[in-house]
Amino acid sequence: MPQTKVLVIGNCTLDTAFRLPRFPKPGETMLAVAPSRDVGGKGANQAVAAARSGVPVLFCSALGTDENGRTIRDGLETEHMRLDYVADVAAPTDQSIIYVTSRGENSIVSTHGAAASMDMALVQPLLQAAAPGDIMLMQGNLSHDLTGACLDEGRRRRLVTVLNPAPIQYGFDDIWRHVDCAILNEVETEHLTACTDPVSGARRLLARDVRQVVITLGAGGALLAHEGGVHEIAAASVDAVDTTGAGDVFCGVFVACLGRGLGIAAATRRAVRAATLSVTRHGTQSAFPSRAEIHRILEDDE
Repeated sequence: MPQTKVLVIGNCTLDTAFRLPRFPKPGETMLAVAPSRDVGGKGANQAVAAARSGVPVLFCSALGTDENGRTIRDGLETEHMRLDYVADVAAPTDQSIIYVTSRGENSIVSTHGAAASMDMALVQPLLQAAAPGDIMLMQGNLSHDLTGACLDEGRRRRLVTVLNPAPIQYGFDDIWRHVDCAILNEVETEHLTACTDPVSGARRLLARDVRQVVITLGAGGALLAHEGGVHEIAAASVDAVDTTGAGDVFCGVFVACLGRGLGIAAATRRAVRAATLSVTRHGTQSAFPSRAEIHRILEDDE
């Protein structure tokens, strides 16, 4: 039987992170403790986390032909996933500036010229390589029209469609019906549903034809909602030093677990554990659990 593939459609960035004692105030200049560079971008992050989980990953993105683009491509080539669908485009490679405080909180600003240049013509070859039952994972970095068209086409091809609608650039009211599973954090849930309570927000998304909703709660773990009810999944208590990319680890490991045949509750538990491990380290992809660490998480039947 052919192995289930994970198709990730999203952005790539080269991240520059600055460790600071706190976030700067408006107009304030601060000295960073230790600047560092890493490969990032929600699309690339989630693809890497899924690939480290041992499933076949096909990644579709856009990179400039500049030095930053070459750096990202070289980094991704070590992650055991197919990059045939990562296109070279005329726009500069996207970049992110990340502030990380001593409490592990982060603030991120990204460019998105390369991501904005992506269109259906670039994505179509990836979709043609998909088979019914494969999993499509998207984020909010791409245009509204492209995101909606990809998820619509994914449903038509009988793929399992998963959307992590961050960063929020637009509304998703006309897109939710194409989504099998939505993964959001508490802030995103409130923004998109106008519900301050995560449970109410999850139920509102279910009412908009999303089949399953996972709301990540940071140190609180995650909330899983579907027509069978609402379930809370706790996270282990750890000392968080950098939360950058933790949500992406969650998404990538979650879809990989689905691809490996685990149920949604088991997938959520393992994704929480992987994300929790990532916040104990500094960096973006360099902080992600290794293939060996994720393997141990996946093999633990709890």
